[in-house]
Amino acid sequence: MRRLVALLLVIFAILPIEAKRKKKAVPLQTAQTRLAPADARRLSYFYQEGIKQKLANHLSEAYDLFEHCLAIAPDDPDAIFEAGYLRFYLGQDSLGTEMFRRAMELDRENPRYVQSLAAAYLTRNEPDKAIPVIEHLSQLQTRRSDVLYQLVDLYKANGQTDQAIRALNRIELLEGRTLQTSMQKYALYIDKGKEKEAYEVLHTLERESPHDPRIPIILGRQYLQNNHPNEALECFRRVAQTDPQNAELRMAMMEYYEQTGQQERRTALRDSLLYAPGTPDEVRAQMASVLIYDLKGQPDQQTRVMQALDTLIRISPSALMHSLRVSYMMSAKMDQDMVALAMRELLTVAPDNDNALSRLLVYYLGKKDMEQVAEICRMGINAHPESLTYYFYLALALSQMGQGPQAVEVLQSGLKQTNEQSNPEHLSDFYELLGQLYYEMGQPTEAFAAYDSCLVYRDDNAACLNNYAYYLSLRDERLDDAERMSYRAIILEPLNKTYLDTYAWVLFMKQNYSMAKFYIDRVVSASQPDSLLLADENLHGDVLEHAGDIYALCDDVEQAMRYWKLAKLKGVDSATLGRKLKLRKYLKD
Repeated sequence: MRRLVALLLVIFAILPIEAKRKKKAVPLQTAQTRLAPADARRLSYFYQEGIKQKLANHLSEAYDLFEHCLAIAPDDPDAIFEAGYLRFYLGQDSLGTEMFRRAMELDRENPRYVQSLAAAYLTRNEPDKAIPVIEHLSQLQTRRSDVLYQLVDLYKANGQTDQAIRALNRIELLEGRTLQTSMQKYALYIDKGKEKEAYEVLHTLERESPHDPRIPIILGRQYLQNNHPNEALECFRRVAQTDPQNAELRMAMMEYYEQTGQQERRTALRDSLLYAPGTPDEVRAQMASVLIYDLKGQPDQQTRVMQALDTLIRISPSALMHSLRVSYMMSAKMDQDMVALAMRELLTVAPDNDNALSRLLVYYLGKKDMEQVAEICRMGINAHPESLTYYFYLALALSQMGQGPQAVEVLQSGLKQTNEQSNPEHLSDFYELLGQLYYEMGQPTEAFAAYDSCLVYRDDNAACLNNYAYYLSLRDERLDDAERMSYRAIILEPLNKTYLDTYAWVLFMKQNYSMAKFYIDRVVSASQPDSLLLADENLHGDVLEHAGDIYALCDDVEQAMRYWKLAKLKGVDSATLGRKLKLRKYLKD
């Protein structure tokens, strides 16, 4: 079906209107086309029904009806054409193209048949066959400049320079001489090695448009490109007489000075364009790029470029100038704090700049500055309320700042922005964080419902699988489900110590103590010295307490005591742990 759609796009690009079905003068008058009245009525009935079925997208029924038409009148071009259309639907491109060709052969005056055959040839990458068909279409519809433009492109691709020029001349008869057609003709003449004719094309356009400064500037640049600086200067002077401050002219003069070795004049003109109050921002940006290139390799490059960019921002504090400074600082790998400050300044003039918002979000996450993360995310939500990223990280920041209920509200607001096109992974992350927040707020039913939703969108969300399993084990609920989910998490991330601890603890809760010991030993090996266990920032005290509990029920009291003591040193301060240490045995919370 996608191939048919691609074909139709080409067809309708060539001819945006569909010719009405009309009475035709068919050149091949055979016995098959001179129908008896009854057969003519049957043909008309089946054809009209076929069109109805096609418009209703009942293509199989339409195909059968058009086949009936061809059984009655094999040389009816309308039926041939419609059957060919459906051949493309069936993936029979070659047969469909041949049927279009037959329809055009029977009625060469019908532009619909001609356009469709051309489109079929182009879809099949057969430009040599398409060209004569499109040429015929251009003769049928002589005022169709879009068809002529297509011919120009095909002629150029096929190396038919003269034909392309003639087609451009026909376009100019319809639309008048334009910069677009003139530049195309100029390039074609240059390709043919006819410089004189090429320049005359642009000179003619200049004479016809004496008040358009673009044309002599373009002409001068072409002279420069072909190493004719004197002729180029004459073109530029014509513009300078009426518009000496023209920014495009001044940039062209910079090219002239560079080519003729007048570097001081080029530099002065560059700086004039950079700092003149009336210079358009786009031109300033181009000149800043030139300055950066000119200073490349010099020991004071970075300082001079930053001074220039700061000056430009004072002259024109626009989003473009701020963005240019940020881009340079990043490309120069400058200090990240300085880059972040420049991005914040960019947001003062362009608060919806998603690139700056996204990069600042990553920067503040890296610094674990949750207050700044929250501020950036609020700005992102205001500017781009459809972006789920900002809702997620705002909720994450709020949760880490102890504002769980507010984080839940943010996630719920974000979920209201979702639709069928939303990324399933993003939705999974939303529900995973929502589940964690609900559990921390003492709402396990809501937490487990959120985890279920998370796994619907992404059943391999390892964080969700781990947390879901751990919270179930803490409540001594659905331990078989907890074991299944926890095991899947360690299959997904076999080196994750948190996930291994969860699996060991689920096994412990199921009283499978020997296997629990096997997995906890992959987290805290008995051979590791106490100093390493205490120094490991990723090893939390509750993991060490779990290890002690598991060893205690595996009848290794000394090792259990060791881990309980380490847990206390790691910050676990519970009455239950104190009693374990005092009584030298495992106690349930």
